[in-house]
Amino acid sequence: MPSIKDKLETLEKQNRLLVENIVDSIWVIDAGSLRYEYTAPTVGRLSGYTAQELVGRSIFEELTPESSKIAMERLWEEVHAYEQGKHASQSMELEAVDKNGRKYWVEIKAKLLEEPGSPLKIVGVTRDITARKKAELQLGEQNRKLVEALAEKERLLKEIKVLKKLLPICSGCKRIRDDDGKWWPLDAYIEAQTDSNLTHTVCPDCKDIFYPDLKK
Repeated sequence: MPSIKDKLETLEKQNRLLVENIVDSIWVIDAGSLRYEYTAPTVGRLSGYTAQELVGRSIFEELTPESSKIAMERLWEEVHAYEQGKHASQSMELEAVDKNGRKYWVEIKAKLLEEPGSPLKIVGVTRDITARKKAELQLGEQNRKLVEALAEKERLLKEIKVLKKLLPICSGCKRIRDDDGKWWPLDAYIEAQTDSNLTHTVCPDCKDIFYPDLKK
């Protein structure tokens, strides 16, 4: 029958195997200095830094300026909530920079933890969500283009409707009467209703009538 020592050694091997092969990065940060106190060996898969290189470094050295600002604001909010007795885990999506300068997106799930006689800590897990974030950004861009296309379609349909319907036009001055009874100069009506810009020129027939000297 296995002894307690053997059981402990087996458990230690299992824990080491789990920590060394887990996909996400596990870490502990001092809440006062915001510097790493511990990171799992797998952190290198995300940031390119070894666990030894990260210990003692500030978390803001890994984040873009925009994400650093977001992280700081959330941190102070959570510290205030913690002091009010709210100890829930929180998550956020931030943009990070690895050892080679490559930007990537991570999802961070963290919780404030305080042990008797020890400073406040932040215990968290970091997961690479770059592929998902890129897909979301592409989807957002496609949605933006779709909205623009629908708006353009609506504008064109409006122009077609205006051009197709029967318009009351004065046989004398050629002004057009709208649905509210207002009379518009022809060019002003078309510009207002169709979002078109008109330019003025002279057709060949009118040129012969108004500018007969041009024939020469």
